[in-house]
Amino acid sequence: MAENTLINESDELKIDKKDMLKVYWRSFFIMSTINYERFQSLGFAYCMAPLIKKLYKSEEDRAKALTRHMEMYNSNHMMGNLILGVTTVLEEQNAANGNKMEKAVSSVKVGLMGPLAGIGDSLLFGTIRPILGGVAGAMAIKGNILGPILFLVLWNIMNFGFRYWSLMYGRNTGMGLLRQIKESNLVQKISEGASVLGLLVLGVLVADWVNISIPIKYKAGNETQSVQDILDSIMPGMLPLLATVLMIFLLKRNISPGKIIIGVFIISFLLGGPGILTNG
Repeated sequence: MAENTLINESDELKIDKKDMLKVYWRSFFIMSTINYERFQSLGFAYCMAPLIKKLYKSEEDRAKALTRHMEMYNSNHMMGNLILGVTTVLEEQNAANGNKMEKAVSSVKVGLMGPLAGIGDSLLFGTIRPILGGVAGAMAIKGNILGPILFLVLWNIMNFGFRYWSLMYGRNTGMGLLRQIKESNLVQKISEGASVLGLLVLGVLVADWVNISIPIKYKAGNETQSVQDILDSIMPGMLPLLATVLMIFLLKRNISPGKIIIGVFIISFLLGGPGILTNG
């Protein structure tokens, strides 16, 4: 009889899919209380609260667990669902082993939040979202109302889908996620791939959005030559490319975007007024 009671208590502490769905929906609010002292810690604790209530029976153990998750935490809020998934496994094991894995829970969070923040920022918000925004922006500029609608639909499909997949992947992988990241050199591969893809998209957007031309014409014998035609024969889109490279160079020299914008206005006024440069 006592053996059956122990088995039932163990089953009661098991985290199921319903519990994980609670964590999933709460993960959308992880940024809602961000602050400069502990960043996303309160949101992370809010996500873990239903599981902590189920796993720990005493108020003291619950308080320790919530306090543990109130330590400083900051990562990409979409990639962070991987950390949430791994943490659910660690908290479950900690509860089953009499709070002997408390340091491991905090250490794994700290170890994962940096690399995953880099992946999320470069891949999701530095590559994929700008690509979707660029396509949507190009459609909107041409008067197509489907542009912003397409962006919202595609981005939210990815947002909801990726959050759920990453949470469950972290849950199913557990501590193995650390080993996978280390052995596969995943962070560097994704960062390099995102950089290449971002440069390709930047090249397309520069050619489509940046319009600079020199309308000056001159006579060569009996023919009238255009400076812009000569430049296009050398390399189409040369001026937009040079202007973009100049902007990147100035940004890397720590010149503020505000100063660069003011400089662009001044140059446009000085060279556009006399007709030396035109837009298009």
